[in-house]
Amino acid sequence: MVSPLVGLERCSGDVCYDSRVLERLDVRGLGIIDRVVLEPPRGLVALTGETGAGKSLLVESLKLLTGGRAQAEMVRSGERVLRVEGWFERPPAPEVGALLKELGAGDGDTLVLRREVTAQGRSRAWINDTAVTAAALQRLAPHLAAIHGQHEQYGLASPAVQRRLVDAFAGHDELLAEVAAAHDRWSRAAAGVCELEAARGRRRDRLDAIAFQLAEIDAVAPRPGEYEELERIRLQLANAVRIAELRAALLDGLAEGEDPALDRLARAERELAELAACGLPLDETVTRVAEARILVEEVIREIQAVRVDTGEGPGDLDAVESRLHGLEQLMLKYGSPLEAVLEHRETLLAERATLLEIEDHLEAARREEEKALAAYDGAAARLDAARREAGGELLDAVTTVLGRLAMAGTRLELRWAAVPEPDSPLLRDGTPVRFGPEGVEECEILLAANPGEAPRPLGRIASGGELSRVHLALRTALRRRRGGGAMTLLFDEVDAGLGGAAAAALGAVLEELAREDQVLVVTHLPQVAARAGAQLLVEKRRQGERTVTRVRPLEGEERVREIARMVAGEEIGASALEHARALLEDR
Repeated sequence: MVSPLVGLERCSGDVCYDSRVLERLDVRGLGIIDRVVLEPPRGLVALTGETGAGKSLLVESLKLLTGGRAQAEMVRSGERVLRVEGWFERPPAPEVGALLKELGAGDGDTLVLRREVTAQGRSRAWINDTAVTAAALQRLAPHLAAIHGQHEQYGLASPAVQRRLVDAFAGHDELLAEVAAAHDRWSRAAAGVCELEAARGRRRDRLDAIAFQLAEIDAVAPRPGEYEELERIRLQLANAVRIAELRAALLDGLAEGEDPALDRLARAERELAELAACGLPLDETVTRVAEARILVEEVIREIQAVRVDTGEGPGDLDAVESRLHGLEQLMLKYGSPLEAVLEHRETLLAERATLLEIEDHLEAARREEEKALAAYDGAAARLDAARREAGGELLDAVTTVLGRLAMAGTRLELRWAAVPEPDSPLLRDGTPVRFGPEGVEECEILLAANPGEAPRPLGRIASGGELSRVHLALRTALRRRRGGGAMTLLFDEVDAGLGGAAAAALGAVLEELAREDQVLVVTHLPQVAARAGAQLLVEKRRQGERTVTRVRPLEGEERVREIARMVAGEEIGASALEHARALLEDR
């Protein structure tokens, strides 16, 4: 069953929005979903409904669009394929344009992401109808949407992710670019040293090979243009007898035989001149015959000037053939035409000179590597110092938000340390440490949720709700500090274990975050749902012999009754309805 959601009020509290990030979500054949079409507004959108109605399936659909793992079990029973399609506003980030260009995926204002999973578990993905990998969706996802659920939160435990959060909070773009450039310089210098050291190791063998090739080429001693000249000579020598016969016959007919052509032309010229002298109009004819005689004289001189090297016998042709064979052997081995052999010889000479001077080059390369490493160390140290300072500010901001989310006793710590790595050339306090294009020190956020507890890494926090709230607090702190383009944020189980004033505070924090982003929250708390600018009810219905999920917007009295259900359960009384109306009026 199609559940279109259109015409929703695009407001949250007193703030209304003109655009959306996730413009449309079309889900088909996923779990108990036959088909659901959502057009969620920008701002805060609450997804509510009874347990098992299919709210988690909507979370899974967005995971698939962002490159999440596909499984055959996701496909609705009886269907061959599930399909999830999402329309997103294109973010302005240059990285998005570069990725789309790399993928050949178009350049419009809207991004259409599609994912299909077959009943056999095979997955395919598209961006703007261009086939891509799930990894490509993962690369695009950080610019479009972020899913903060019980399982997704554990990505926050990664030291690399935590470090990037600090950088995003502090705006370390210039420092990061400086460190990355310094690391690239060191990497290229280190690669040059390795190449020269490897070359030195094989230098003796290579010098022997170069000497052999040079000796082979120099034994023949080819000259530029020699091959073409020898081919011409070979052609003459092979046809020497015929050339001599033709030359003699030409000279005989033109100048040296009985009554040759030159004599006949001279005689014709004299006789025509006599006729012209007798008054006949033949002056121009006399001139043309004279010109013809002059041309024949020039031809005769050119033929006489040709010296045909017929040699002294067959041996001369054999010598030319032998020389050509030697040149051809070189060309077969070192390249054709003959100029390629000569170029190869020059290359060998240059390489030999480099190998003979390799120690000097190696010493210079090592000096460059040391300079590059020192430059990197300085840039990384500046970044480390900036991160330590910004980390404290970030934790203060996060702690403030957590205090509003029933985690007032929470204590956060941020520990920075370089990771030892035995073979590293970079030393910190005399210890070789790991380093890379993002810097040296790793960070770890530790949390003590209750007074008296020892702080533990985020990855070892048992409560998914606590971790969700930490993530929400981080997201809120980052948004306040950095701003930036809007994106879609989905929070699942962020309200676990909350109630009363803390639940109301959670709704306020989500609403504040939704002033910049499109925030979808799966919630069981009426205080959170009432804060939303739009509320979508996810419910199960019987359709024939099948169960299907429907999603529909709630407005007016329907929304009041759903909030009342969330307050009191299935037995909705007047008190629950009054409470629900009060929550909606107070938002």
